[in-house]
Amino acid sequence: MTVQTMQNSMFVYSNCVNVSTDPGTITLMTNPGRSGIVLSGEPWTLGGVNWREARHLVFDVYMHEDWSVGLEVRFWEQDNDSEEHNLVFIIGVLPQVKTRISVPLEALNSQRMFLKRKPGQLKMVIHGNKVELDRVDRIQIGVQKSSFQQQIEFSNIHISDTEPNYPLPDVKLVDTLGQWTQKEWPGKVQSEEELVAYLHQEASVEAPASLAAFTDSWSDYGGWKERQFGATGYFRTHHDGERWWLVDPDGYAFYSNGLDVVRPNEEGPVEGIESLFSWLPDDEGAFKDAWSLNTWFGPARSINFAAVNLIRAFGERWWDEWAKLTRRRMIEWGFNTIGNWSDEKFIERAKVPYVWPLDAFPTTEKLIFRGFPDVFSDEYQQNAVAFAQELEAFKGDPYMIGYFLRNEPEWAFINGLIIAEELLANSGDFASKDALIAYLEERYSGDIAGLNAAWGLQLAAFADLKQPIRKAAQLSEAARIDLKAFSRQMIELYVKIPSVEAKKVDPHHLNLGMRYAYLSDPDLLAGCDNFDVFSINCYKMNPEPEIAKIGEATGLPVMIGEYHFGALDRGMTATGLRGVTSQEERGVAYQYYTEHAAASKYCVGAHYFILPDQAALGRADGENYQIGVVSVCHKPYDEFVRAIQATHRTIYHVAVGEKQVSERYPDEIEFIAF
Repeated sequence: MTVQTMQNSMFVYSNCVNVSTDPGTITLMTNPGRSGIVLSGEPWTLGGVNWREARHLVFDVYMHEDWSVGLEVRFWEQDNDSEEHNLVFIIGVLPQVKTRISVPLEALNSQRMFLKRKPGQLKMVIHGNKVELDRVDRIQIGVQKSSFQQQIEFSNIHISDTEPNYPLPDVKLVDTLGQWTQKEWPGKVQSEEELVAYLHQEASVEAPASLAAFTDSWSDYGGWKERQFGATGYFRTHHDGERWWLVDPDGYAFYSNGLDVVRPNEEGPVEGIESLFSWLPDDEGAFKDAWSLNTWFGPARSINFAAVNLIRAFGERWWDEWAKLTRRRMIEWGFNTIGNWSDEKFIERAKVPYVWPLDAFPTTEKLIFRGFPDVFSDEYQQNAVAFAQELEAFKGDPYMIGYFLRNEPEWAFINGLIIAEELLANSGDFASKDALIAYLEERYSGDIAGLNAAWGLQLAAFADLKQPIRKAAQLSEAARIDLKAFSRQMIELYVKIPSVEAKKVDPHHLNLGMRYAYLSDPDLLAGCDNFDVFSINCYKMNPEPEIAKIGEATGLPVMIGEYHFGALDRGMTATGLRGVTSQEERGVAYQYYTEHAAASKYCVGAHYFILPDQAALGRADGENYQIGVVSVCHKPYDEFVRAIQATHRTIYHVAVGEKQVSERYPDEIEFIAF
């Protein structure tokens, strides 16, 4: 193993100062905003070390505050003089635990967005375009924007040709109920006896028969009885001349108030971090149902403390009691839709409208970039046929609103990505590359000299395009235009082929689209004429501008697949993708967001993410956000729930303009998320 340690004197400080008296340690006192330590210089020799054999950038970190921190390791190539990096690793770190971070330099190719977490680390995610290490002349190690001053310590900064080990201290961060040990808060459960008594009391409350119990104006499906458009026995879309609606099977106007991840768990892996738990149950016997083998990043033993707590209260009846309790709560809270990634058995039992995420979106053995398949190949078509067969099991169900083709394609996270440019840069043999060459040959009437003149190349024949060309869109404006045009064709096929096959199997339910994370480029609208509803996950405080942009561009109704708000006042250490100051402000944020969505003439629903808080030490990918409607002990956040109920009671009146939207903007803080 070859290790080359960097001298701390090589770093420059950005929006922070070093308060350490130890020459081997950098202890940053950061100011609100983005802060960090910067290395700059010639490629291969940054920090006074030789990077040619480097495989990992390694350092130890200790967060002195009592909340998690999102580290940023940012890379610039030498032709980029701006403050905006080419690529960034974002890495979640637990508070008050010395943690070793290893940044795998092979991941600079940006082929993967989400990396397997290591012991002590939370989520690690990559944003940006691929970077060549031999062109990197600036690196910054720092923290995301923050609303607070923070003290964070870095040490042992080095590069290595091998992956390091990951030592952890023996400190207990999670108690026997799955709660954070390092602080107290209102509503924290103090004992198993208190937990069991609470859950028994909740289980004794009588459940309503249907969603019509929420308010007199709701139908059994949760539709609005004051507007009726005609029944078909299935959910459909309808434009009434003023706005878009969903229509429930009985013909009533329907706005989808959804709740994602309605399941009795947010399990988290334990391997390598066992020392951080106060107690773990035996994986046989009474608590065996609380253990699972999560396969998100390869097999990982995972514990579900939410299930542990239910088993404590109800024994073998734990799932049935959870299902009864949760169905009652959803109706009392006014959620008329079971959202994405929810428990299939619960969906079958609840008799509540739901949406469904289709599994195994078609792919191909050879991929172009970040999971984008060879869409012109016969293989893609054949796999799309197989993919659509999942709908056979659902096609007669009136409670199913529709299906999402997939969730947040990783290739679509890169702003301005030209997928045809990545195709040209790929050395593989692709049917899509043959189609691109044929497209260009037709575009230039078979005249290779015309292509050469337009693109600034010196090719002997169109077939020479089989050889990789890096960053071809930068060759000329004509090259960029040509590649953008073909990229739209590729994205259109990516969408159209599985959409057509899905409708062949199930013509009755709605195609709800891709659940894009955001519109990183207008080209993501290609193929949207195959959707019944355009879906997007919108993590903004006010989604209305994004909804309007999509609706005006496509003419389609729009559904929000995810949004959430978190705070640091109830025992978790990260807020999620939108942060506010308290549970009361989470309620303010919910009303503000949800009413602004419903007031849009294009919006037909918004689904909150999620029912349970995430695992305190992170789920499989490392997210550990305080975003649930209930805690790990199944206790609702009452201030938040009251606002949810009040918002849902008048949501239809907001949708038709009879009630003004809330203009009370929440007390927002910079998010803590990864």
